[in-house]
This record gives sequence, C-alpha cells and structure tokens, in this order.
Amino acid sequence: MTMDDMRQDRTHASLGNRNRRAVMEEIVLRGPLSRTEIAANVGLTTASISRITSPLIDEGLIREVPMPDREPGTRPGRPSAYLDIAPEGGQVLGVGIGRTFQTITLTNLKNQVISGTDLKLDSLDDPDMVVERVADGCRRLIDRHIKDRERLLGGFLMIPASVDGTRGNVLYSNHLGWRDVPLRSKLVGLLDLPMRIESMMTAFTLAETRFGAARGQDNVLVLVCALGLGAGLVLDGRFVKGKDFAAEEIGRMMVAGKDGNPTTLDRVASGHGILQNLHGDDLSDMSLREQSDAILVAIERDRDGDSAMGALMADAGRALGQTVAQFVHFIAPESVVVAGPLGVSPSYVSAVRDAIVKGLGTKEVNVVTSAVTGPVSGQSATCGLAICEYLFEKP
Repeated sequence: MTMDDMRQDRTHASLGNRNRRAVMEEIVLRGPLSRTEIAANVGLTTASISRITSPLIDEGLIREVPMPDREPGTRPGRPSAYLDIAPEGGQVLGVGIGRTFQTITLTNLKNQVISGTDLKLDSLDDPDMVVERVADGCRRLIDRHIKDRERLLGGFLMIPASVDGTRGNVLYSNHLGWRDVPLRSKLVGLLDLPMRIESMMTAFTLAETRFGAARGQDNVLVLVCALGLGAGLVLDGRFVKGKDFAAEEIGRMMVAGKDGNPTTLDRVASGHGILQNLHGDDLSDMSLREQSDAILVAIERDRDGDSAMGALMADAGRALGQTVAQFVHFIAPESVVVAGPLGVSPSYVSAVRDAIVKGLGTKEVNVVTSAVTGPVSGQSATCGLAICEYLFEKP
C-alpha cells in the first residue's frame, strides 16, 4: 500500500467517524427522528444514514420506533420507522461532588434513573477519602444493577474545581482546598471504567447548551449558585475559561459590601453569604453537611413563602445581578442561566433577573432558570453528559 493510499484510508476513516458522531448526536439530543430528518439535519443522504445506523441497530445502541402520531388532516401514507436511542443499550454513571451534594446516579441511555445514592459526606477536605467513597458507591451500584459489564459505557464526574479536562486532574479548588489531584487516574484505577472529569461550571454549561435551557445557543452565561458561586461562559460557540480559569471564578470578584467596604461576591451573593447573615459567628462551628442542609432548608422556606427568608434571598440575588449586569452588557449573551441549588429559590432568581434587566436599561436579555439540574444534585446533567461523551463524542 502506498503512502497516498494510507492517507486516503485515514481520511475516509476520519470522515466516517465524524459522520457517525454527527448522526449519534442528532439521535441522542433530538430523537426520535426519521432517517430523512437525520439526513437533512447533518447534510448526508438517506442512504448514507441507513449505512451508518444499521450497525448501531445491530449493536443495540439505537432502535426503530413507531412513527409519532400524525398531525390532524395530514394524508395517510406509507409509515416510516423512526430512530431513537435504545434505553437498554447501555448504562452510564453520573457523579456530582459539590458542597451541597455528593451523588452517584446510574441511568440507562435515555437518562432514566436506574438507581442512585447520596454519599452525605461530612467533609471534603481529604481527596483520597472522597475518591474511595465515590469508588465504593459506584461499585455498589454496579454490583447490584449491572449484569453485562460491557454495557456500562463510562462515567462523568463534576466537581467545584479548576480541572484539566484532557488529563482529568483537579488543578486547584478554593472551595475544597484541593491541589494537583489526579482524580481521573485514581478513579479509573479503582473502577476499571472510562471516566470524564470536568469542573462544575463546565459541566453545567455543557448540559444547558446541549440539552437544557440554552440548547443550541452560541452565546450563554451560566451562573452556578450554591454555597459558593461559579460561572460558565460560551461565546461564539466556544468555552471561555480565561487565564488560570479566571472566567469560572466569579465568586472571587471584589465588590462593595453593605458597609461600603470591599469584599468578595461570594460573601454577599452565595449560599454561604446567606448563611452568614442567618447564623453569624455560629456558622464557623457548622460542618459542611450542616451548612449544606441549612441552605437547602433556607431555599425551601423561601419556596414556602417565608417573607423574611425571601428578603435575605432577594438581597443576595440582587447583589449577584447588579454585578453580572456589567458583563452582560458587553458580552450580550442570548441567555443568562441561573443554575445550582439557589436556582430554585424564587426570590433569589427574581432578584437576579430584575437587577440584570435594570442594569441593562433598554437592552434585552433572556434570564432563565436551569432546565437540567435539581435543587440537590446534578444527576441529570452528569448522566446526560456521560451519554453524550460515550455515544457521540468518541469515535
């Protein structure tokens, strides 16, 4: 075989992999779809779609399903099969390690929960202990629910840290006190399972722009509002992390406190800041688990109509919105997404939205709440991203 032949083979293989990923992406994120619809969406012929999807059907990753109900008044014709992800075609693990949640969830390929567990860790200070607890929780779910290990495709873990996504290393975490932790290699060694590690800000932003509140948008700001604050920024379809991940560290920004003295945005607009107003000096005596439980209780009180709690939530949300409005003005995102536990506090979200709108004047922006994460865990985000990772991101 000549060098030209080898180059042509590699080109054909690369093109085939790209086409397969494009088809799988359509089915994962938008299915069920007909072969004709997939062909139109990815720019291939229907015959090509049939060639690509036939082995995927044989592998049990996708399946043919009945055509959705016809619109009233449409003419009957020859029914065509639609293609969708086969739920039983595999399983993925989603792991969320945050200060307000430490969850492991096992789902099928339609992101339907098979089982899950909350680790309820009292401390996250020791990375080796956290890794051991995560690995043990994963093994328990695998042993109980996985009959064919070959069908367990992999896992996705998100963590409030600056992460080298290529190597899966935690570079540093101001929230956890971690430095230079080879997280992926540790977990892969313990589980013998492919793992993707990303920062919480990156994970939430990926989830929201792929299948959440900002799906398909190219300019998005995601605010991750928990005990601490973080942000994910997408401009022109690309992540912007900045030098030393500065774009994610919104909570460290210096702002004026209520007394006029400089402080950090975390201290006035995060869950920790809200708890500081509630508990004062007693907060330092509370464990991580107690702080996590306390902010969730505070959120529920706001949702139940507690006016005093609503006022505290609104003060924090207003401080965040006033600061963020300055950036929204010149980056002009299509959406600002309020994610994380505080994203389900009505007073907090309303205050963020009102402050941004007021700060922008006549300029318009869409401020929405997260579509993929609940008040406690990011299970739908982590499992959804694992499905994307192992079905269409890899060749």
